[in-house]
Amino acid sequence: MLIGCIKSDALLFKEEYESLNGSANIRSVSIPDDNPFIYITEADLIEEIKNKNDIVVYFGFSDCPWCRSIIENLIQVSAYLGIKEIYYLDIKDIRDVKTIDTDGNIQTEKEGSEGYLEMVSLLNDYLADYVIDEVVVGKRIYAPNILVIKNGEIQGIETGISDFQTDAMEELTEEIQRDSYQKIYTLLSKYTNNTCSSDEKAC
Repeated sequence: MLIGCIKSDALLFKEEYESLNGSANIRSVSIPDDNPFIYITEADLIEEIKNKNDIVVYFGFSDCPWCRSIIENLIQVSAYLGIKEIYYLDIKDIRDVKTIDTDGNIQTEKEGSEGYLEMVSLLNDYLADYVIDEVVVGKRIYAPNILVIKNGEIQGIETGISDFQTDAMEELTEEIQRDSYQKIYTLLSKYTNNTCSSDEKAC
């Protein structure tokens, strides 16, 4: 009986993201075969966080337009800094969804998974507010988000989205790419203890 080879997480990630190339209103991306992504479950990630292990995590999902704006930079920075493993958690379907009714009351349209809500609790101090109609309804793990834990401490969470990018589907100019790269570099440098900083994306 012939047993087919099991695809690596890197190849699965490449297929997941590149399979949407050419779709309407989807930015095409090019993912290398040797990308650093390792799929992780909510439960396993919670254990990593609680155990204060040294980790880099990418929260996102394949059809998130903002994720597709920064994913190539995340891969390039990680390769430059020698980071060979980044945990990947798809958060599209595990988050809670809240609304505000006509009386101004916060309503939960969809409950977040138990694991997601626990992660929000663990990362609460570092997360952005969940805002609906200018009302803060809690905290949220947005996509994309990159988390770094080093020496038992959370070093930060960063979207990697350039301050110059105002629309998820706009052209990624050199200015946008440069700013996005630098944001990701600044965060991931805390994982590698590389304190060199440069506007030229090199030391």
